[in-house]
Amino acid sequence: MIKALRLLVSNAAILFGSLDAFAQFGPPDYEPMKADQRDLPAFPQQVLTQGLKSGQVRVAVQIDPDGRLADYLVTAYSHPAFVDGAVASVKKWRFEPARIHGSPRSATAEFTFNYEAEGVVVVDMTDQTIAELLRMTIAPNSQAFMARTLSQLDRTPTPIKIIRPAYPKALARSSRGGLVTVEFYIDEKGRVRMPSVDRQTIEANEELAAAAVTAVEQWQFEPPLLKGRPVLTLAQQDFNFKPPAP
Repeated sequence: MIKALRLLVSNAAILFGSLDAFAQFGPPDYEPMKADQRDLPAFPQQVLTQGLKSGQVRVAVQIDPDGRLADYLVTAYSHPAFVDGAVASVKKWRFEPARIHGSPRSATAEFTFNYEAEGVVVVDMTDQTIAELLRMTIAPNSQAFMARTLSQLDRTPTPIKIIRPAYPKALARSSRGGLVTVEFYIDEKGRVRMPSVDRQTIEANEELAAAAVTAVEQWQFEPPLLKGRPVLTLAQQDFNFKPPAP
């Protein structure tokens, strides 16, 4: 039975630093997604008149197994004037997919664009694996826009379309089960975006992870509301795959 949505605890995410550091400590059979970041946005001069000399934007991107940009989602920004440049840059980048045991996999990473008035833009990329996002806070009350947690909403979004995961018959017959946790965003229109599972789950049982993600990406909700207004929301869902009794 599908459980109710529950709050995503941000400190439960595994945090990594640079790609070099991740490669150093990561398993040898895992290669993180790579991005060619030669196209970077310029500092928007119009905000200087407002006294702003810095800004930040976070953009989550989803790459398919061929390295193509499948989806992107702005998850936070300090001022809307910084958003367009960051999104335009991401759309121009070229990507290489993540690889597990040498095989390409779809992956999701989050990029943080740090704008400075001098014109330097530092892009901090944290990539984990198939849609395993790193979530960070910039500073208390510094963001004009950011994804909200379920506990901040007026109420838990009501699902209007739920698809149950298809339990692969071969796995059911072999008595293979397990717990799969899918993390995802619900956008302002109630659509599921960026459904994800962690690398450990994929390595332990990729088939069940794929079944859970495939189901969740078809879900639909009533728009999440905060003080009566639609907002982007971060949530997660547990699926406990249990083999049928003999």
